[in-house]
Amino acid sequence: MRKIIQISLSFLTVVMLLAACNLPLGRNTTPTVRNNQTAVALTVSAMQTQLASGLTPMAPTPTFTVESPTSDSSGTVPQPSNTPAPTFKVGFITDVTIPDNMVVEPGKTFKKTWRLRNDGTGTWASNFKLVFVSGDSMGGPASKTLDETVAPGQTIDVSVDLTAPSLPKTYKGNWMLQTATGTNFGIGPEYSSAFTVVISVQQTFAVTNAVPAAYPSPWSGACPSPVDIDLAATITVTGTGKVTYYFVTPLGNTPVQELTFTESGTKTTPSYKLPVPGTTSGIIQVYIDSPNHQLFPTVANMTVTCQ
Repeated sequence: MRKIIQISLSFLTVVMLLAACNLPLGRNTTPTVRNNQTAVALTVSAMQTQLASGLTPMAPTPTFTVESPTSDSSGTVPQPSNTPAPTFKVGFITDVTIPDNMVVEPGKTFKKTWRLRNDGTGTWASNFKLVFVSGDSMGGPASKTLDETVAPGQTIDVSVDLTAPSLPKTYKGNWMLQTATGTNFGIGPEYSSAFTVVISVQQTFAVTNAVPAAYPSPWSGACPSPVDIDLAATITVTGTGKVTYYFVTPLGNTPVQELTFTESGTKTTPSYKLPVPGTTSGIIQVYIDSPNHQLFPTVANMTVTCQ
């Protein structure tokens, strides 16, 4: 704009000078020239004033502002999940079979059963396993699947078949549960301890069978005096020891008898004569007082008929 004003003023100045040059010359030219010059100067000054008063200031150059991107309020921003992972914990309830330190004979097979409760937040799947982790395996498997699901708070009976070793001493096996991904978990404050099976293997002395016999039986004939019926028993034991026993008869129990064994096996007792005063019919059984304190179920029939 300033450059345009300068060009306009220059153009007007030239025009006015040309006009002054074309005026007629004469004696009275000097005043006229002066007047014309004065008029040109006043005209130029007036135009400068007019142009200056009409000058519009230039608008400031706009500043470009980079705006920060804003999120679309209409969209949904995904939130991180706060769902906790399931926990797996065993609450031990009881030994259903074979309590700790139970005496078991060498080589005897037995079934150990634990009753366990799911104390965690995750369900035990049917492919979870009972796994042997340390100690004495006692012939048990390395693992065994649960084969059923157990929800939190529910219980399950878990069993494993074991065999007592032949050497007499105390044995202990440690077992835990295992998830499908191979993570073991168990009991205790941190649910990282094993539940156990503990047995004491001993060469115990016991009677395993007792079979009575009565002869002669049946018996019939004149009974001027009591008839003697011979009673005996075949007794089987597990080892060395002394057996005390008596016979249970229709006439009452006999006195206690003894039989000594030097090794495991079977022996027949000496005969005990039972006096029968008259006609009698009934059964005979053997009661093992020591070591079993047990009445064996096998019976012998005894019949006496007096004529």
